[in-house]
Amino acid sequence: MRAGLSRWLGGYLLVRLTGRAPERFFNLCRSRGIELWGLRATPEGCEGYMTVAGLRQSREPIRKAQVKLRIRRRYGLPFFLYRNRKRKLFFAGVAACFAMLYGLSFFIWDIQVEGNRMYTEDTLVRYFGGLDIRCGMPKSLVDCQDLEDSLRTDFPEITWVSARVSGTRLLVKIKENEVLSSVPELETGPCDIVAEKDGIITEMIVRSGTPQVAVGDTVAAGDVLISGVVPITDDGGTVVAEHYVRADGDVTARTSASYRQDYSGWRTVETMTGWERRGVFLTVGGWSLRLMPPEQGESQWKTATEEHQLALTENFCLPVWWGRILAKEYSSYERMCTPEEKEEAKEQALTEFSEKLTEKGVQIEENNARIVETGSGFSVEGSAVLREPIGESRELTSSKISAVEENDRTE
Repeated sequence: MRAGLSRWLGGYLLVRLTGRAPERFFNLCRSRGIELWGLRATPEGCEGYMTVAGLRQSREPIRKAQVKLRIRRRYGLPFFLYRNRKRKLFFAGVAACFAMLYGLSFFIWDIQVEGNRMYTEDTLVRYFGGLDIRCGMPKSLVDCQDLEDSLRTDFPEITWVSARVSGTRLLVKIKENEVLSSVPELETGPCDIVAEKDGIITEMIVRSGTPQVAVGDTVAAGDVLISGVVPITDDGGTVVAEHYVRADGDVTARTSASYRQDYSGWRTVETMTGWERRGVFLTVGGWSLRLMPPEQGESQWKTATEEHQLALTENFCLPVWWGRILAKEYSSYERMCTPEEKEEAKEQALTEFSEKLTEKGVQIEENNARIVETGSGFSVEGSAVLREPIGESRELTSSKISAVEENDRTE
């Protein structure tokens, strides 16, 4: 591509070679570095392409090889300018075009965000608008360092930001935090482990503290499972002192849960009629042109737009957008839900409930649901038997700690 552009800028020629020894001419040109390409045999002789500079250097090879070289056609910028030397308005338009491009190069015409997963590009672009950073603003007013600091301050999950202006595009690359933004402080105070909800104990592992229940026991919410008070006994088994510690352990229980989700008894059905309207649009700066057949009556349409932005290079974007518009007509009406749709709603409720519990590490032993008809619709009511951790920490109160210490001193 570079060779073709260089030839076009310097000009090149289609030449016809006739004479006694064209092969010697080719060898002489090769030894002198004269470029020849596109050679082909014709009834009148041999034709090929060579540059204007190569033609000037080929006088001696022409004389030595006793051949004649005739110019058939001329290509390239020098010949184009010569043929159009009297078209002053054309060159004035070209000069005005380059002047306009030069002026547009001082503004931002596109904002691109890379590396975002937690925050959408629309959210970040709206945030940039709050900082007065938007398409059409002068590049000199963009403070990339201030933009980076603002993003790190206002979006805690963004740990790394790189903002730079390339051409007429503002490139913002971010990296979001994939781990905990802060390490929770380790609590060391004495506490009990109590039941978070009602259930039957199925598994219990105690690492520190005194167990208050056993596997198979039924507990209620708030009951102490592992006590933070540890008794100290003598050889005879008599309690001589008590100390408080931070209870630690894993307690799993069989629990029950219920859920309910209401649905409307009517469904809105949309049916495509088959009629379509196609159009195009062009936006230049703040001016917009849209060519599309008008709507017929009060029909309903779904519209999809495909948009493109004009860019001379990868990062030299211009304030010109164009694209295609496709609108499809549809009609909508309401009807009552069918038994199959109600079953689908029940299965969806079951799946959503199961997925939420699975994400939390809860095992589901049984999950049943039923459809209950209501006045204006129906509801899905379900009940499940779960196996899940139910222990949660509860700090020991100061009064209880003081009572333990007083008991130790008395003994």
